[in-house]
Amino acid sequence: MHERGLVSKAAAELASRIGDRQVDSITLSIGPDTQREVVEDAWRSATAGTPIADTPIEWVSGAHELVCLDCGASYRGRKLTPCARCGGNGLIVEAAPEVVVMDAGEGVR
Repeated sequence: MHERGLVSKAAAELASRIGDRQVDSITLSIGPDTQREVVEDAWRSATAGTPIADTPIEWVSGAHELVCLDCGASYRGRKLTPCARCGGNGLIVEAAPEVVVMDAGEGVR
């Protein structure tokens, strides 16, 4: 369950970045091979008792960067996503991060 460590780190970095300001929303990106339920549970645990504990979260699905082994096209997707150009198999050349805080919208809650 290495996701817990990643989520704890992301929550701590966000809390440090926003300080005492309140945010009205948080956008989290999770990698295509990451289980959202695990991240949600870890986020609740990591933020319990903090000002961001009850902040609404918008979930965004991240994607890997792949290169087609048949035609060389670059594209984004999951590890078994076929190439849109030729339908060939792709190789992941840059994995999507498992958990990233994309945005924290400031505002009054």
